[in-house]
Formats: sequence, structure tokens, C-alpha cells
Amino acid sequence: MDGTIYSFGGLRIASDFPLYGLQVCQSGAERPCDVVIRCAPIPHGVASTTAKFDHGHFSGTYNGREVLLSRTIGRFLLRAGKEILIDLAPCSDDDEVRAYLLGAVFGALCHQRGITSLHASAIDVADGCVAFVGASGAGKSSLVAALTLRGYEIFADDVCFLQLGNNGHVQAWPGTNRIRLWDDASVALGFNGQNLQRETQQYAKYFIPGRPPENAIQPRPLHRVYQLNRVERGVTKVTRLRGVDAVQALMQNVYPPNFAAHLGYQSRVLEDCAAVARNVPVFRLSRPWDFAAFDQGTALIESHLRDLR
Repeated sequence: MDGTIYSFGGLRIASDFPLYGLQVCQSGAERPCDVVIRCAPIPHGVASTTAKFDHGHFSGTYNGREVLLSRTIGRFLLRAGKEILIDLAPCSDDDEVRAYLLGAVFGALCHQRGITSLHASAIDVADGCVAFVGASGAGKSSLVAALTLRGYEIFADDVCFLQLGNNGHVQAWPGTNRIRLWDDASVALGFNGQNLQRETQQYAKYFIPGRPPENAIQPRPLHRVYQLNRVERGVTKVTRLRGVDAVQALMQNVYPPNFAAHLGYQSRVLEDCAAVARNVPVFRLSRPWDFAAFDQGTALIESHLRDLR
């Protein structure tokens, strides 16, 4: 296969579909790749013998080793965590395909490989990283973008891939090195004066330039997880979560949402989240959801992170 080799989630990926925003591997071309992505026709009826599920704007079927995800932009066949076939629809937009491929599709493939990932954005800190989890629209990317303006480096945007060691150490792999912001957030943070690239034509979401960490293909110890929580009114505060509350905060943010249950990996994911909660402090950041209070929340997080420096 004559494709570019990328690094993503700790995996070497050979792809004939361009994956902008990922780290390109400049050496080690002779080493085998973990995942191959290629464009190819997918026969109808594949992976449809066991179960079906619907999730948001796409549907899927699976039969154990294969998962077929379907959407208006095309069909994506995942084979045993090692291969992704892309069968594009005639009306597909490459930017939308890329966003979906590096999001839900790759997240489902990670489940096949036994990798648990969080719906999280993360920053690089001293000797490790810190992740911010939350549902879509919780402000993960906006918070990371605000922290980059204060000198922090991007570690991952939207998805954070975990690696659990036998000694209880929890590490995370770098993700995409570009932050994606909705237009109102980019204006509020002062990025609107730049020539920003739109992620897809369908959504008013833009790539914000940022500085990736050094050694961008190496994992980092995960030092903390912050769950972002919207409140209608009240003070911005950080609260430590323990025990079941910490595990639940992680389980609610496993990525892609509900895929573990659909694909039969719920017990393994629960074990991973329990291990993370035992070894990594989990906090909840509660804050009013308006940009007038945004600086206050960002300053509180920065103050809370000072003991990591």
C-alpha cells in the first residue's frame, strides 16, 4: 500500500486517505503498521448478521470481528481493529469524512483493539498531561484554547487515548494537534482576526492554530482529569470526585458515547475507568455557561494546576 504513515493514539497508521492534523511518521517506514486505512468498495450485507444499532446521524451493524458504520457520507468497515475500509458516497465531502473518520470511526476501532478513549481535550504539563472531559458542547476545546493563550501546549483535542500499565500507572497518547472551536467561541477568545480554516462546510467550526507538545508521538503520564459541568448560576469551583462518582464521571465520557455497550465491551471499559479513578485524581469543574464567566474558570484551573509545575 502506497500511503502516508501517521501516528495517532499510539498506533502507526498507513492511509491512502489524507489525515490532516495527525503527526506524520518521518522514520521507521520499514516497521509494520498497526492499522491500514484504504478506500475500497464494501459489499452490501457485510457485518449484518448479528446486531444493529443507531447512534445520532449514523447506524451500524456488527458480527464480532467486523463493524460497519453507515452515514450519508459513506460506509466504514472496521476489521478486527486492524483495517478500515472507506466506501465514499458520491456526495461526500472530504473534510466531513476526515472528521468522522478520526472521531467515531477510529474510536470504535480502538474498542476493537482494547483501547479505552475519553471524550476529552488535554494539555501538556510538567512531566505529563491533564485531560478535560465532558459531553459535546461542554467547553473542552474552548478551555484548552484559552489555556494555550496562557502558555500551555495542546496535547489532544476532543479524544484522549488511554494506556494502562500493570503497575497502576495511567498514560495518555497525543491526539490531533489542532483545536476545533465553534465560531462564537473563536470570537470570544480573540481568534476571529486570523485566517481560520473551517473544519467542514456543514458546521461553523474552525481549526485554531496551536503549538503541539515536544515528542508528539510519545505517551505522557495522566496526572489529572477534570469533568466540565455547567451550572445555571453560582460560583465557579473545583470539587474532588472519589469512588463511584469518579468512575461514573469517566464512564459518562468514554468515547464514542454508547459504543462500548453496543459492541459488547462495557465490562472491560468499566474495569479501565475504575483503574483510572484509583490512580488519577478526578475533579469536577462547575461553572456558569457564559463567556463573561469564562476567564474566571480558566484562571481557577490554572491556579489549581500550579502544584503540577
